[in-house]
Amino acid sequence: MGADILILTIYLICVVYVLYQMALSVEADLEDQVAIGLDEDTVQEAVTTQLAQQNRSDITVKMVPGKMLTTLQLSFPDGSDTANKVQIQVGPQGSKPLQPPIQNLSVTVLNGLPQQQIFMDWDSSSLSVHGGLAYRVIRNVPGMPLDLLQPQVYTVANPNQAVNTAVTSEALFRRPDNATALQSAPVLIDLERATMMKDFMRVYALRMQIWIKSTTYPERQPIRLLIPFNFQIEVLPDHVALPVLGWLLDFFAPKAKASR
Repeated sequence: MGADILILTIYLICVVYVLYQMALSVEADLEDQVAIGLDEDTVQEAVTTQLAQQNRSDITVKMVPGKMLTTLQLSFPDGSDTANKVQIQVGPQGSKPLQPPIQNLSVTVLNGLPQQQIFMDWDSSSLSVHGGLAYRVIRNVPGMPLDLLQPQVYTVANPNQAVNTAVTSEALFRRPDNATALQSAPVLIDLERATMMKDFMRVYALRMQIWIKSTTYPERQPIRLLIPFNFQIEVLPDHVALPVLGWLLDFFAPKAKASR
């Protein structure tokens, strides 16, 4: 009887040891991640206030959460039981690995209005990273030379159409030696570097200027909105694929895991 208990004990120790080594191996293979969150309250409050100042409180402002992106939605009354909508998204959002870094921001505007155009004014928009200085927003146009001294053409979302464009910061552009064309640095936001910063620096903000103008009544005053898309980078805690492996790591090596 005593020999059986000894054999069983040795067997259980071996099983636990193998599982513990598996936990270490799985954890080593997992990518560290961050979560990029949008400050929804700031967006909704700012847009609602600006609409009220322009006597357009009839337009409903709503933040719509999605699987990948949270959307700013403006609902316009049309005199019936339905409402025409404008939807604006700025990405990336949600969980992301530390590599690759963010090269630019993606801006998508869906214009569901039948008689209004939406203009994105990039020269009046600004972008700041890590709480630093704000710089003019530059729209990326692949294959086209860029002259920062010239005004940028508006991006236009016509009625019942959607547009998507990539934007970056003016601060990233440099003129290499013996080159005539400007070149942009490949990294807008280094997520790996951001994880080593204090909380108040793990931020970036896009102030996006848009105009909504009537196509049938051009004499009408357009709606002008400066939308503050503020983002916070949150470092996600380590995790393992199976709960039992996580329990083993916590039980046998809590200090080692906490130091990561």
